[in-house]
This record gives sequence, C-alpha cells and structure tokens, in this order.
Amino acid sequence: MKEWFFFAMVAILPATILIALLYSFFKYLYTLYEERQELKELDAIRSESAARRRQNTVDSAERLDNGCLHAFDTGIGFPPGVCPKCGLEAQKPAGACDHVWRHVEASTAASACAKCGKVYRAEM
Repeated sequence: MKEWFFFAMVAILPATILIALLYSFFKYLYTLYEERQELKELDAIRSESAARRRQNTVDSAERLDNGCLHAFDTGIGFPPGVCPKCGLEAQKPAGACDHVWRHVEASTAASACAKCGKVYRAEM
C-alpha cells in the first residue's frame, strides 16, 4: 500500500506540473495570437483615420480656394479664425452649417452667419 501511494505521488506530481506548464504555454500562445489580431485591427483603423484626415485636408483646401487672399483673425467683430473679406473660417466648423460670416450693423462689433443667422458679438 505504501508503495502504491508513493508511486502515485511520484507519478502524479510531475504530471501535474507538466500539465500546468503546457497550459501556461498554450495560454501564452493564444494571448500572442489575440494581440496580433488586435494590432492588425488598430493598423487598419489608423490607416482609415489617416486617409480621412488627408481627405479632410483636401476638402478644406478646396473650400478655401475661392479667389480670396485670406487674412484670418484680422477682422473686428468676427469670430476667431474667420477671414473678414470672404467670411469663411480657416477650419470647417463642426455641425451642419459651414458658416459664412458677414458684418452686422450694431452698437458693438458683431457679425452674423449668412446661412443660418447665428450672431457673434465680440467681447471687449
């Protein structure tokens, strides 16, 4: 009986350690595989984002190509980054309206969007 017990302990302990090592190794391989897949997805997202940025830069350049010699941030009563000559902003604003600002006669320096009617009053 002692011999069987001793034999079982001597055989089971290394087998258990070997199984644990194999489990850890395969878990490590699976983790490497998952990380590689995630990196591929991130690279795809990064390339899409870069392409979108390039397209936005081209669209912005076309938007500002209207024959005006832009002088951004020089008009009194216009929002920051707006050309007082043509009324376009240097960067396309977020939202539905691509504002075209025009000077408004008021007691303080102000401008309004010709498309949506939004009013900007300069704070002094």
